[in-house]
Amino acid sequence: MDSNQSNQDNTPLRILATHPDTGTLRLIRDSISNLLNIDVDTSPSSEYAFELAVKRHYSLFLFGLDMPNLNGQLLYDMLYLIYPKIHPNNLSFPAVIYIGNDNEIGRSDEIKKDARVKDFLIRPLSIERLVRAINSSLQID
Repeated sequence: MDSNQSNQDNTPLRILATHPDTGTLRLIRDSISNLLNIDVDTSPSSEYAFELAVKRHYSLFLFGLDMPNLNGQLLYDMLYLIYPKIHPNNLSFPAVIYIGNDNEIGRSDEIKKDARVKDFLIRPLSIERLVRAINSSLQID
């Protein structure tokens, strides 16, 4: 994939990932940056991830489901309400991929009923599964 590739809004592809485990974030950033050549912003704080999403446009969100203070679903719902107002030039709202743990598998079917949710990944993350989920979510295959 070319680093100059852009989405339908003619903005470069960029992903925002937030998860409390910095090792997971490092795996996401390194894998996606190196294998797909897409810029990735990461934060272990969902509050700071919210601030980043306010400041710049993203093509896709990867949010930890169980985050301290502000869980991934609430973060996504909050962004869904304000994102069109703060990024009026972008035609579409970014989809989300949630990252959960084994104990959250039971919730995945309910979460995936939302059309905005593109996938639900269980930790430990597989690089292959991560890349495949992002490829299909951004339709860059």
